[in-house]
Amino acid sequence: MSRILILSCKDRLRLDEDDQRFLTRRFLSNMSLVYISTTGDHAGQSLITWAISRRLLEKGINPGFFKPFGTGRMRVDNIWADPDAFLFREVLNIHEPLDMICPFAEPENAEKQQRPKNILDKIRKSAEHFLAGKDLLLILGSKHIFFDDTLNSLPDISIISELNADLILLHRYRKLSTTLYSILSVHSLLREKVKGIIINRVPLDKIEEVRRQIIPALHEKGILNISFIPEDPALSYRRLGEICDILDGNIIFGKDQLDNAIERMSVGATNLCDDLLLFKRVYNKIVLLGPSNDCGIAGIIMTGNREPGERVLEAVKKANTPLVLIKEDSLEALERLEGVMPSLLPEDENKAIYCAGIMDQSDSLNRLIESIVSKP
Repeated sequence: MSRILILSCKDRLRLDEDDQRFLTRRFLSNMSLVYISTTGDHAGQSLITWAISRRLLEKGINPGFFKPFGTGRMRVDNIWADPDAFLFREVLNIHEPLDMICPFAEPENAEKQQRPKNILDKIRKSAEHFLAGKDLLLILGSKHIFFDDTLNSLPDISIISELNADLILLHRYRKLSTTLYSILSVHSLLREKVKGIIINRVPLDKIEEVRRQIIPALHEKGILNISFIPEDPALSYRRLGEICDILDGNIIFGKDQLDNAIERMSVGATNLCDDLLLFKRVYNKIVLLGPSNDCGIAGIIMTGNREPGERVLEAVKKANTPLVLIKEDSLEALERLEGVMPSLLPEDENKAIYCAGIMDQSDSLNRLIESIVSKP
């Protein structure tokens, strides 16, 4: 599928900087580089990339993975790393260290230490490295294709052009005008490099609008291979363990239930039942609502560092409901959770499988794969 350029280390040393850059760019232009970027936050970038990588493997296509700039932080082996770098290192069995998979995990620090030209050179060399022995390279972009909330002066669209990469664009549905403007703006700059567009998290009452207005309007502009994914709570569940980590929670009871799925959170008591009715008297609390069990309670957080009494402990044990203690008050904790993007872990593979299943209903995932592996 790919043409490989072989150049010995000795020969490379004879080349000046411009020649090396030329050869690197020529090497990359003959390979399949697929940049996956978004027009904004919470567009499902990591999850859809995971679904794509799984389908590539199922078809016997061996993908590499690389992420230039970090978009989150997690603690791995006593160092801070980008969550996507950790996820894809595990699921794609990548042997390189995390700081190679995501060399600028903290983009604002990179900007202070290096010039944009040097950053681009490093990104090019990293892309070349992670292409070696692979059929194509998936490159995960930042939070926004045009700009980001860091000091990084290299937006995705500049890197895509520099690497001559193809693009899969993800857009979280907002409203008709915003969706059309965002997609048309990207397409006007990259044209034939746009291989597929996914409009994600479409509310159920807006599906017909996407089908009858947005997609036809984009087709009229020559933009093809457009698909959409409806809003589905099963794709945005958070796990109890993740919430505990974000809030630095102390698990008083239920350590064996850290994988409980959390669909939404409430400071009210309307969902409480049976033994948990006792919590109607507890004001400093967050009720974690899950998709299953009789009451729909996946856990309860006691806020304000308030220690639970004996009756409270007895109630959660009888209901077999996890209880977590945190220092923050309820509103502060909710704001903190809303400000942190959910991180996928290897044990969340069921989400990637479920996402692929939704896309398969319209055969959009296979069409997407065909568009990025069919090189002229």
